[in-house]
Amino acid sequence: MGKHESSVNFRNLIRDLAEMYPFDIEEVIITELIANSLDAKATLISIDYDNSTKKLIFTDNGEGMTEDQFSKYHNLAAGLKTRGTGIGFAGVGAKISFNIADRVITETRSSSFNGGSNWQLEKLPKEEEKLIWTDIQPVHIQGFGTRVEIDFSTEEKLSYTTSEDFIYLIRKHYLPLLDKKFIQLYSTLEKYKNVQFRVNGAFLPICDLENEFEVDKYKETFLSKSSQMIGFGFIGLAKEEYPLGEDLCGVLISVFGKVIKSELFNQFPGRDGARIIGVFEVPGLISFLNTSKIDFIRSRSTHKKFESYYGPLREFFKRWLEEAGIQTQEIDISQETLKIERELKKILEDIPELGDFFGFRSRKNLPQPDDSGDMEAINHEGIDSSFPIGDGKGGSENGIPDIGEDPGNTFLESDNGQKAKPISRSAKHGPKIAFSNSPDRIELAWVEGNTVYINTGHKIMSKVSGDYKDKRIIYLVSIGCAIQRFLTTEESPTDLLLIDRIFDAWGKK
Repeated sequence: MGKHESSVNFRNLIRDLAEMYPFDIEEVIITELIANSLDAKATLISIDYDNSTKKLIFTDNGEGMTEDQFSKYHNLAAGLKTRGTGIGFAGVGAKISFNIADRVITETRSSSFNGGSNWQLEKLPKEEEKLIWTDIQPVHIQGFGTRVEIDFSTEEKLSYTTSEDFIYLIRKHYLPLLDKKFIQLYSTLEKYKNVQFRVNGAFLPICDLENEFEVDKYKETFLSKSSQMIGFGFIGLAKEEYPLGEDLCGVLISVFGKVIKSELFNQFPGRDGARIIGVFEVPGLISFLNTSKIDFIRSRSTHKKFESYYGPLREFFKRWLEEAGIQTQEIDISQETLKIERELKKILEDIPELGDFFGFRSRKNLPQPDDSGDMEAINHEGIDSSFPIGDGKGGSENGIPDIGEDPGNTFLESDNGQKAKPISRSAKHGPKIAFSNSPDRIELAWVEGNTVYINTGHKIMSKVSGDYKDKRIIYLVSIGCAIQRFLTTEESPTDLLLIDRIFDAWGKK
């Protein structure tokens, strides 16, 4: 019986894998195990969970793994699945589980290979814990397929434990596979044939989403480009708000049954937005999935091709809104950004943190030696820290002061130094305002690099009317929240009045 050991720093790798997703780890595990089963052409996917032992057993009747695939399954440094070939993410369900699990037992049978492994954390004398796996023979599966048994750590409190929890996850991420019309579509595409889900021994029923959600203003369509069908779906208004849960709103876009994201296409449909439910299958978008298969990559080089799939869906949604009599307003990104920046510039004098953070072009006084001036200054050697305060590659809290080859001089105010007078210069233009439709994120906005992203997919946005004044209030609150979090460090505690100060200053203008 062979024994194997991972030679890489698995803790860093599995943590990085988990951080790629905006979901709980146990949700990622289920989602990815299902995706891999579908890629393996499974028609029966079973999930069994015992909360008393914290043991999850996931079984499918797919094609099973080849010997090469089984080897890569354990290789934490193995490459990801090639873009455009599947909806799963090479063995990540098992790998990522070691963030919260102690053991993973895997069995697989295919036409060319059968094998298994007992993969577990092992602490060795005078060494850190390691991932060790031993070869085993399949005993629980007879035909083709794969079985994964995960023993979660007894110290972990899981957020998904009941049958209802797992059913919710399946519906959230694979809703089209539970609807009669979409099942017929997949059969026509020769992709899936009557995929069934079973949770703790009970089969999930196949439904008619139109009737289940009591959809009003229902409309379905085949999307096309150049007279070729590129997608199918429906849209309407559900009887209740958020019929799929408060973390999903608008049009669900799926690729071969997996829901990739929800969209409102930068439209603000007001209170009706919470009742909008749509599901569209667009197989061609598989070529644009990002690494974790939870969003689409929209690069300049592929923009035209991407729009050939996304554009018809966007236009159908806008036509439906008009036909349904739903008042909305589309975001003009460039104009919206200018308006927000203009509002922020009005209050820079009262909220200096905004000027420092955004680096707007503004007049900034600097001292200059002048016998007739009225400002005192001293000559100061031009050095500064190579890194800002905080974590940095230099390994020092304040960075490494370095005068360089030609440090130059600067002038600072002093009680008794050379006379100086103010001059002005333009500060460097800094971060930008941008929009991101990210309904799975709870943040109203966040900072990435030199950009503040406002989350147009946030649930509160669906409750905002089309009037720009209402949206402007939400935008400023969002920006304030993002900057407040960004500026908060151990050295600089949270300014709990930052947002209050922003609105007080704005109200005075």
